[in-house]
Amino acid sequence: MNRIAAAIVGGYLFASSGGALLSALNGPGSDAMLGGALLGLALYAPAIIWAFATRSAMRAWAGLLGASFSLAVLTAVAGATGAVA
Repeated sequence: MNRIAAAIVGGYLFASSGGALLSALNGPGSDAMLGGALLGLALYAPAIIWAFATRSAMRAWAGLLGASFSLAVLTAVAGATGAVA
């Protein structure tokens, strides 16, 4: 059950963080939002597969949350440095 939660919740966080980063790098506009959403969909399935392929549920949680946090920090840095132009 823990691995299923890691796949669903952790995969969603990872996919949304990746989509937000792409949107932040592309700037304002509907094209950036669409690109971010499409990237999020493309990242969600491999994240779920990876959660079930790891040795333990704790490793799945750690990997997905660590990657999500890293992407969120990069998104914040991209927004703060004016990369959104």
